[in-house]
Amino acid sequence: MRTALTLLFLLLLAPTAHAASVAYIADGEVWLASLDGSQRVKLSGPVTNASGAFEKWNAVAQADNGRIVASRVEPGKISSLSWFQVWEPDGTSTIQGPLTRTGSYALPVYPLGLDLTANGGAMAYGFSNSNCCPSVLETGTYVRAVASAAIPPVRIAGQEDPTFFGGRLVTHDREIVYAQKASATTYGDDFAGWLDSSNPFGLEVRRTDVAANGAVSALELEQWTNGTQTTGKIELLSTNGVDQNPTAAFDCLVPSTGIAVDASLSQDGTRVAWSDADGLKVAGAPTGGTDFNPCVLSAPAVVIAPNGTSASIGPANVSAFLPPTAPPPGPGTGTGTAPPPTAPPTSTPAAPTATVPTKVTRAALTKGLAVKVTAPAAGKVTLTATVPAKALGKKGKAIVVATGAGTAKAAGPLTIKLKLNATGRKQLKRLKGKKATLRIAQGAGSTTKTITLR
Repeated sequence: MRTALTLLFLLLLAPTAHAASVAYIADGEVWLASLDGSQRVKLSGPVTNASGAFEKWNAVAQADNGRIVASRVEPGKISSLSWFQVWEPDGTSTIQGPLTRTGSYALPVYPLGLDLTANGGAMAYGFSNSNCCPSVLETGTYVRAVASAAIPPVRIAGQEDPTFFGGRLVTHDREIVYAQKASATTYGDDFAGWLDSSNPFGLEVRRTDVAANGAVSALELEQWTNGTQTTGKIELLSTNGVDQNPTAAFDCLVPSTGIAVDASLSQDGTRVAWSDADGLKVAGAPTGGTDFNPCVLSAPAVVIAPNGTSASIGPANVSAFLPPTAPPPGPGTGTGTAPPPTAPPTSTPAAPTATVPTKVTRAALTKGLAVKVTAPAAGKVTLTATVPAKALGKKGKAIVVATGAGTAKAAGPLTIKLKLNATGRKQLKRLKGKKATLRIAQGAGSTTKTITLR
């Protein structure tokens, strides 16, 4: 069982809202669903920027009052081009703006974790910034007000992967989970060690989510090998706020399929969400389970979205975001208002496909590897190859190492050269044996392939 590092004082708990929904990301879109999956609504699809490119959503968070924030960026672009948007509990959305940073690092990577204070007035997101040369790496947390203006965030160095417990940050520095002291402001850097995340599996801690009532905490535990995540477990721990020792009710692991990530707890601590090989799930909180054994859940897991990530449970009502229904016809023939015409069903955009050589060498990518592409229509087709950040000794989102582009004059085959960019050439030795994701895109349609770099 965990032991608390510091006993500060008793936490006065505020009343919490009832959980009604889970916000999540799927295929670069922002979604909101009821906790049983019976209702769902898309808040936003990819956004077309001024250059005509699609910006995809990559993280979402829901405050304890139902306010929702999500971040987006054009795939393959630098994080300093990221934007955010806010949705209010009544379904309206009037706030959006650039997701800002500090400093002038050559390779800023953020958001690494995204969360809102309980009242939705401030947001926090982790960062991993690097420069070359000489090589410099800095990690930490940004905190800023939720406003459309380009407000520079407050930088808190060393505290990574932030979440909020009320208005207090919960972070980590290596294996120690820290909680912002109650005497500090939301933007302060006064933290106290709370939990030692050591575990029998030798896994590293990432995010820690604490239910608003303080009764349950979820620790994301992970392991990476050669730049690829090989293990992901979620530990559920009975707690009593962030200033006291954990209780002895349970200390167990979410029963998952494959790698488990992105844990979120309901405000009252009765529901837990996560993503694994089956998709984004919601289940009842544990009724028992100790010593890192599988949790005994109060309700079985329900798959909300097979490709959902970045789960965030909160009180937002899905019905507030649904389009209004047409009024029924009035009494008598011809006296009612005719219902509006039914909109045609949306269809998934046609996507290009590619045939990649069995052996992809770094030497070929340096000169330009010929990739045979079949385009569904005339227009520009792009190739983007990314590797996990850890494959290059960094943190954060996948890093683009090779690109290519061509224009199809009509539907049919064409050949595009995939070539290493400046980052790929600089990291040439490290790329050996790494797995890369190749994205083939045209308009809103895209497909992906996994390739091994020889």
